[in-house]
Amino acid sequence: MIRLVVKRVLYTIPILLGVSVICFVLMSVLPGNPAAALLNDQMSEAEKQQVLDETGYGDPLPVRYLTWLGGVLTGDMGYSDMRQRPVTQLLVDSMGNTMVLALVSAAVGVLGGLALGYLAGTRRGSLVDRVVSVISLAGLSVPSFFLAIVLLAWLAGELRLLPAGGAVLDQGPGPLLATLALPVLTGGMVTTAITARVTRASIVDTMSADFVETLRAKGLTEWEVRRHVLRNALPPVLTTSGVQLGVLLGGAVIVETIFRWPGMGTLVFQAISARDLVVIQGATLLIAVVFVLINLVVDIVQAAMDPRVRGAMT
Repeated sequence: MIRLVVKRVLYTIPILLGVSVICFVLMSVLPGNPAAALLNDQMSEAEKQQVLDETGYGDPLPVRYLTWLGGVLTGDMGYSDMRQRPVTQLLVDSMGNTMVLALVSAAVGVLGGLALGYLAGTRRGSLVDRVVSVISLAGLSVPSFFLAIVLLAWLAGELRLLPAGGAVLDQGPGPLLATLALPVLTGGMVTTAITARVTRASIVDTMSADFVETLRAKGLTEWEVRRHVLRNALPPVLTTSGVQLGVLLGGAVIVETIFRWPGMGTLVFQAISARDLVVIQGATLLIAVVFVLINLVVDIVQAAMDPRVRGAMT
């Protein structure tokens, strides 16, 4: 197992380097990059070159990349002139808020989807199966922004049961849960639907395996058989859940913007609107790194749970 972990970590290093190269190059070639913001039409060519040399933007692209990467590895992702704050500080504050929302949404979505998918898979063709299929299809079909508007109009506007937006992170669990409710319902809907569909399909496929009849022939109760079925059906669900957690941690732009949640999605949206490319670059890199690391963790957990997966990875 240790060999597998080391192997997967070594595979991850070139992926992270490739992600950093892509983020840096894309932000460097886009119109309106930080270098262009330092120059104006009144400057002579000599003055422009002097500014570029003093700021480092006149260096060759590989040199600028290595300088930037060295700063990233030491926690320096640049400075946002528009916000007058270091980019690292902006990302840390936003990611902390997003983690609160993402982890709660993922827990609600994965656990709810797992329960619905298990019920549907073990009762294939029944009324429960059809109802779960309709719910999961609706969760995948309804756009997040539409669901957010409906929930705002109904629960926050008409019934006045929940706050319409914002975040209360320092006043105890009660106000925090109240402000989390609508974003979690909106963001967790897709996770619930996807997890339910994947769980159902995996349960149905596992139930038809030969080992299930062997377990029944050995005299195991139906509850014990289903426990074994669920354990063998979990790897695909785990993979899907990891991807969904990565999406949520990356910052659901629509959900966070509509509910005014001060997370990564809101930060990226505001940075794009203001063409704050330094913040966009840092946020893009952080989101990509989060995706890569979550996939790494999911692979390791899958290998620990399933010897077949462990054998395929080694």
